[in-house]
Amino acid sequence: MTHAWNPNSPQCRFQVSFCCVKCSHGCGADKPWQHYFYNLVDPSQVHLYGRPPNAYNEALWQKAVRENPDPSCFVPVLATGFDDLQKRVEAQTQQAAAHQEKLKDLQTRIAALTQRHQLSNASRLQRASALQTQLTHRVLKLVQHLHLLIPALRSSALRPEEEALRTALEEIDEEVRRPGGTGRIRGKLNELWALVGAVSAAREKGRSGAGSGVEWAVVDEDGLAQIAQILAEEQAGLAHLTKLLQKDMKDLAVIQGSSSPEEDPDSLMSSTATLRASTL
Repeated sequence: MTHAWNPNSPQCRFQVSFCCVKCSHGCGADKPWQHYFYNLVDPSQVHLYGRPPNAYNEALWQKAVRENPDPSCFVPVLATGFDDLQKRVEAQTQQAAAHQEKLKDLQTRIAALTQRHQLSNASRLQRASALQTQLTHRVLKLVQHLHLLIPALRSSALRPEEEALRTALEEIDEEVRRPGGTGRIRGKLNELWALVGAVSAAREKGRSGAGSGVEWAVVDEDGLAQIAQILAEEQAGLAHLTKLLQKDMKDLAVIQGSSSPEEDPDSLMSSTATLRASTL
């Protein structure tokens, strides 16, 4: 009886070796219960481990070696009695606690980084954005008076084409700033694109030979393409100018402490995007 329950005796009826994945109990009425653990070790140190000195059962040892799930990093370890079981439970509990502490440390670091981003980086980004806006306005003012810094241009009068361009830009600026000006520009663009679409449809109809009666076709293909290109450029220019004006009006409203309704400049092109794509 003493040897049957002595963990150091080969006749101990409670010899246990555990697997990290599953347990297979080969116990019987007249045979001791035996099982194997597998410890995870560094692959470069696997060769340092061999058969434990207390592994007296040759068949059980060979079975443990044969059923090793990964011999490159697992080694069989024999645990005898409740004391070894308690040691392994305590070791696993300590390791789990260490993992929890590491997770808490990572969570603390993530929270600190998030707080730093919200308190420091976000405000720095806002200041950088405001500074960029100021620099943009300064550059625009410089470009506006750039002709005064160039001697060749400062002493010469405006050329006719430059004068015409200035007049056209002033008219566009006045048209856009006028109440409802964006809607009128959108209407004009719709009319122009509708005209180009009608010309394109008539051209396709003439090519397919569909319909009856008197038909007409575009003679100057290059001219039609040039018209479409000019319309596209004017449309893009008006959209850019509208965005600048809307932004300036927003900045002015912020300075004055009031709010003003804004029209979305991107909607200027939304009603004609499909027609333009089909035409081009």
